[in-house]
Amino acid sequence: MVRVIGRVRLPELPCWPEGGWLVGGAVRDLWWGLEPRDFDFTAADPAQAARACAARTGGTPVCLDARRDHWRVAAGGRSYDFTPAPSRLEEDLLRRDFTVDALAASPRGAVLAPGTARYDLARRILRTPSVAVLGSDPLRPLRGARLAVTHALRPEPRTLDWIRSLARRQRFGRRPAWERVRDELDRILMHPRAAWGFQLLWRWGLADVYLPEWVTGAGVEQRGYHHLDVLRHELETLHQLLWRFPEAGRQLRWAALLHDLAKPLVRRWDPERGYYRFFHHDEDGAALTATLLRRLRYGRAVVTAVRRLVRQHMQVPPATPRARRRWLLRHRGLLPELVMLQIADRAATRGPRSGDVEARLEPLYRALEEAREAVRQGEPEPLLDGEEVMALLGLEPGPLVGRVLQALREAQWLGTVRRREEAVRFVEWWYATEAAGTGRSGDA
Repeated sequence: MVRVIGRVRLPELPCWPEGGWLVGGAVRDLWWGLEPRDFDFTAADPAQAARACAARTGGTPVCLDARRDHWRVAAGGRSYDFTPAPSRLEEDLLRRDFTVDALAASPRGAVLAPGTARYDLARRILRTPSVAVLGSDPLRPLRGARLAVTHALRPEPRTLDWIRSLARRQRFGRRPAWERVRDELDRILMHPRAAWGFQLLWRWGLADVYLPEWVTGAGVEQRGYHHLDVLRHELETLHQLLWRFPEAGRQLRWAALLHDLAKPLVRRWDPERGYYRFFHHDEDGAALTATLLRRLRYGRAVVTAVRRLVRQHMQVPPATPRARRRWLLRHRGLLPELVMLQIADRAATRGPRSGDVEARLEPLYRALEEAREAVRQGEPEPLLDGEEVMALLGLEPGPLVGRVLQALREAQWLGTVRRREEAVRFVEWWYATEAAGTGRSGDA
């Protein structure tokens, strides 16, 4: 039975269809005093409602599902969805996945809900009406976990049992589209408590379904400086990253969570040292990471950035300033994120039992400041181009010209070459040294 449970203060909404209701998550967020960006309406004619909304907001009506007559308009940082109004509002609300979403608001802000919705809203309880409702869309168990993270919900025991049961079935059965999975994981990843969120996915059995490569790290002992198994170390790395660098972006967060993905596959015991070795785990892990992110339908830019961070995470900055400048030049496309990842990894590796963690991190923090400064400065303008180098040295186009330009770029970066005449002398010296060392003739 649906009844009025209270009222919410509605924002200005230009798209309310005549006779329609605002339903679902937007009402929930308004109840909790949050500012929703996504608004779902029931409408007698969703297509007409979407066109009217587009006319008022300057957006474009898009049909998301022709069979279900589901329309959306995006405008002004908001999205407005329109679906057919049910014959009875109660039917619509009882089909909702969780009670905190089984809400409808009238144009005047009166909130209607069935069953235990008011109780669950007050106590932030994640409850589903039945296992049939929860399983009617394969995304719903994952969405429940995401809501638990983003809205601090506590699952009641029966709902958690059903989520775990459905997760076990999904390992071998029907799964949602990977794009939908990506969107839910992304919302967990970008939350301040992302590390706790992925731990929750693991404990609820959902990581086995969507991140099977990652969960193989559970129970994989490392020893040495590591006080955690591989999976918990990656979780701690993500936690350290967000604690130290809350501004960390999507690619860096994924790299922190997945940087040791290949360790379970390459682990070898070293009896002389008394701990495990993980040769080439960075290289193999980069390939595994790319496969995982492509499966989640991330774009090429994200996949490439995360893969490169995982591949290079063991390449720490050298101790001496000059060598460190060369290191910054070689890794400039990954800065400052690579050093931020290394700081988080080192902090998670040493663990809370080591009292000198921060002292050990000081060299990396110095390198981080240099990396940030290098990014601010950018690369110096080249003092010579390829045509000038070929004319100066009598070379034909080829790889050697690129090597000369790379050496000159490094010399400019290090500050040993600042003017054009110095660049000419440096190129002549470098080429003479290179030719003498390799036996190349002047017309190579």
